[in-house]
Formats: sequence, structure tokens, C-alpha cells
Amino acid sequence: MNNYTEEIINKLLSQSKEYGFEEAEVYYEEESAISVQVLNGEVSVFEESKTNGLSFRGKQCGQMGYAFTEKIDDDVIPFLLSQAKDNCQVLEVKENVSVYEGETTYPKLKTYNEDLEKIGYQELASSALILEKSMLDYDKRIIASDYCSTAYADQCVLIMNTKGMRCFNRSNHFAAYASCRAQDGEDVQTAEKGGAYIDYNAFHPEDLARDIAKMAIDKLNASNVSSDKYPVVIDTRAASDILEAFSGNFSADAMQKGISLLGKNMDKQIAAKFISIRDVGIVGGSIESVAFDSEGVLTKDTILVDCGILISALHNRKTASKAGVISTGNGFRSGYKGSIGIQSTHLFIEPGKCTLNELIETAKNGIYITDVSGLHAGVNAISGDFSLLCEGFLIKDGKIDRPLNQITISDNFYAILMKIALLGDDVDFKKPDANMTQSPSLLIPDVAISGE
Repeated sequence: MNNYTEEIINKLLSQSKEYGFEEAEVYYEEESAISVQVLNGEVSVFEESKTNGLSFRGKQCGQMGYAFTEKIDDDVIPFLLSQAKDNCQVLEVKENVSVYEGETTYPKLKTYNEDLEKIGYQELASSALILEKSMLDYDKRIIASDYCSTAYADQCVLIMNTKGMRCFNRSNHFAAYASCRAQDGEDVQTAEKGGAYIDYNAFHPEDLARDIAKMAIDKLNASNVSSDKYPVVIDTRAASDILEAFSGNFSADAMQKGISLLGKNMDKQIAAKFISIRDVGIVGGSIESVAFDSEGVLTKDTILVDCGILISALHNRKTASKAGVISTGNGFRSGYKGSIGIQSTHLFIEPGKCTLNELIETAKNGIYITDVSGLHAGVNAISGDFSLLCEGFLIKDGKIDRPLNQITISDNFYAILMKIALLGDDVDFKKPDANMTQSPSLLIPDVAISGE
């Protein structure tokens, strides 16, 4: 971000008073990226992009008006101010919304690595080609790499307002993602995986290739299982996907609007007594750590569920004011064009002490689920019901037996929280492929599985 952009922002805020705004704020976002895709040992796609834009919001006559632009120069200032003013005049519902004074200090996070700036086309192409070749060389049953890509991205965010707040963060990372296809006779299986790194030297394409290829090979010759209720072990990846699908229920906005059933259960037991759920803005080793939200509020360590009891919700400043509490620092925009909503940061079920193998041994005879799909169509976020296609393995005598496919897991999210018997120890936000919503592996004694 250059000095000229900040000069425009300062002018915009200064001139907002001339248009009758009592207070105003500017949110600026800039991102640049380069990416490479390879296919059959050659670079097939090279892309380079740069985007930026800002959003202005100002308060007038009890209303908060918005306007945004991708053009950053003096000429756009009257347009933004006029549009936001007109926006205030047509709004009918008055809300207690204001811009934030800001914090005294903000923690400094290491989210930007200057060494990554050196990454260019050659490094991206070389890494992608090694990744593809390593997948294909893993086993003769790996017949194709369907997708293989590497990328570098650089992003900065600046928030300034008329109350003197200035929040700035710059981050960058290297990313890799690939998929492959395995075949044995007429059976064909696929697998995919990716990761993001703030240290390019931590990326080892051969290791990622081995993980992807092994997942595909392990799925070969999968079969079905009889429909019944089984003890089920859901590994951390699948359990995290399910938790993420229902994470919006912890939003105070959803609770206040009656969209989330959790709104009626505050201070009540909603999970097994050993279950605690937290949302944390800054996690050591996570490249997604963030010091402040899109309103400039410090992100926090928020305990949502404590020993099975729902004790809090995720708030932005608007919902916090309505509830008579302080914001939890979860007021985020989806981009400079978006309005301020509520979003989790590092949302997770606190892990237990059991290894995955111990969960499988305890299940004795059941199902080990490694992946779920159909999260959009198969989830009712309001009722908590879900029915999801899944992949995994049969557990026999406490050990992994054979791969399974064409099976469906059906249950209710709220019921699952109460039925969990044991927690794994495998929550890890430091992993390159870490989700920002995580659950440890779970052992659930009785879950409906539909098969043959």
C-alpha cells in the first residue's frame, strides 16, 4: 500500500464533516497474487492479479450510510460521500451503530514474511512440477494428476476513522493444492489436499504428494456396509467440516433473530459435560491469527461452551450493544464491498487426551469416517439435522479393516454434542492444511449409517 492511498483516506474522512456526517470510517483492502497450474509435466496456466478497494461508512441522523469504490483518487471522494449521505436518508430502521474509538495498543503479529516476496514464476512452477511428478511416481495405480497448483498471495488491510483509530495489517503466504486419481481394475478413486505456508522452506512437495497419493490408494476397492446404528469415530477433518457447517449458530446475530436454536439455551447444558468450545483470535503458529476485526476491535479468547454449558455468543459491536455486553471481536466483513457481519476466528472444540488409534480401539467394531460431503444440501443449520455422504473404513476388532464408500451418516448436531463419548488430541492450527474451525476426532457410540 502506498502513501497516496492513505492521503486519499485522510481527505475522505476530513471532508465527511462537510457532508453532515457525525462520524465516519474507511475500510481499505488490497491483495495481489500469482499462481501456476501444471498438467502432464508442463505449466498449463499462469495468472497474476491485483485488486484493491475501499468502503466508506458514515453516521448521519442516527443512520449509518455506506458506499464503496475500486477507484482510489481525489475525484471519487464527492461520489462516496454523496452516495453514503443518500443511503442514510432512505434507511428507515434506526440502529444503535457507531464507529469504534480503537484500542490503546494492538499486538504485533508476525503475519508477513519478507523472504516470501522473492517467490516468483520459477519457484511456483518448479514446486508444482515436483508435486505432480511425486504424486504420479508414488504408485503405478496413480494414473493421473487432475489438478496441481501453487500460488503466492500478499494482502493488507487498513481501517481508519474520525475518532483517531488506525489499524493496519499485512500478511502473505505460499499455498499448494493438488488432487490425483488412482485406479485398480475398474475401481477409480480420487483424493485431494492443500496447505498454506508463511515459510516457503517448510513446504516439501514430496510429502504433500505422498499424503494425497496414499489417500487415493487407501480408498481403492471400497465396498458398502449394512444400514444400522454403529459406534462411529469421526476423524478431525470430517468432524471439523461438520462443526464449521453449524458454526453460524454461535453468532449472536443469528440468536437475536431467532435463526439459531442456541439463543434459547444460554446458560443451559447443550453438550456433554467434558465438552468446551472456544473462539480465539490469536493462536501461536497459525498463519490465520488476527489481532483485530473489521471494526478495529481486539480479537479475544471467547469461551462459548464451558463444561457443556453455553455461556456466550460471538458478537460484533452492533449485537453486543443490543445484548448489553462488549464485542468479542468477531465483527468481520467478507471484503470491502461487504457489510459487517459475524465470523469466527479459530473456533474449536477443546481436544481430549486420546490418540486416534485409541478411539478406534475403543470403538471395537464400528465405522471410521474420514471425509463427509454434501454439506450445503445435507445440512439444516436451524434444526441441526444433517444427512451426509461419507467415506471411511470399517473398524473390526479395534483396527482399521477395509475401505467403505456409498454410505451416509445421519444425525443431529445438537444431539451429537450430547452423545460424544471421547475426544481425540488432534486439534492443531499449526498444520499447513488446518481449518480455521476445528474439532478433535470424536467417538460417538451410536450413529445411524445408511448403506446397502
